[in-house]
Amino acid sequence: MTRTAVLIDGNFFLKRARRLWGDTSPEKRASECHAYALRHISAKRKMTLEYGDRSLYRIFFYNCPPLENGTFKQPWDEHNTVFSRKHPSNVWMSDFHAALGEKRKVAMRMGELRSANAHYNLKQESLKKLLKGELTTTDLGQEDFTLVGLKQSGVDMRIGLDVASLAHGRTVDQIVLIAGDTGFIPVAKTARRAGLDFLIDPMGHHLPSELILQSDGIEDISNEFDPAKVR
Repeated sequence: MTRTAVLIDGNFFLKRARRLWGDTSPEKRASECHAYALRHISAKRKMTLEYGDRSLYRIFFYNCPPLENGTFKQPWDEHNTVFSRKHPSNVWMSDFHAALGEKRKVAMRMGELRSANAHYNLKQESLKKLLKGELTTTDLGQEDFTLVGLKQSGVDMRIGLDVASLAHGRTVDQIVLIAGDTGFIPVAKTARRAGLDFLIDPMGHHLPSELILQSDGIEDISNEFDPAKVR
């Protein structure tokens, strides 16, 4: 029996889930996230037969609490965007975290969301229309801008610390990481040097070749996962 830990980059998962399956309630998304992780344990594939059946050690979910204090100038009018506990996006995220944290064998690893350099940027599609004369500056509204610069702090560090602990303590035999950027190359190296089997699920996202080379395989289950079957 292969003892497996599933690690989820929360920001990555939420973006991919929205792209693949659309918007839904926080409770439903939490159930989808839990079911998606468990699918890695229950499904059988040719590439994993040499490791035998899997047993779940734990699901680690890495994310940041929503931004509760922040004020940003809105480029489309004279008002400000004010984030508080009651902001719709904050309510959704808080409910999602609460629902996921109640699931069986889920460990929530929370970092901090920093907003020092946050600001609104004009979306590329709107910029193109502006340059072509299809829009004027007076036509621009909220839908033409996106808030950027919110930075997660402590998330990658927590992933690295957990992988190092799991690897050097030989707590698990295998790690499945749901993520998709080169920032996790050191994490992959740490796991493999300790003799763990390290797999990546990019959820249909294109993986950098450097990350692929530092893993033991790609296990993308996004095509076989059906969120409609999740209760």
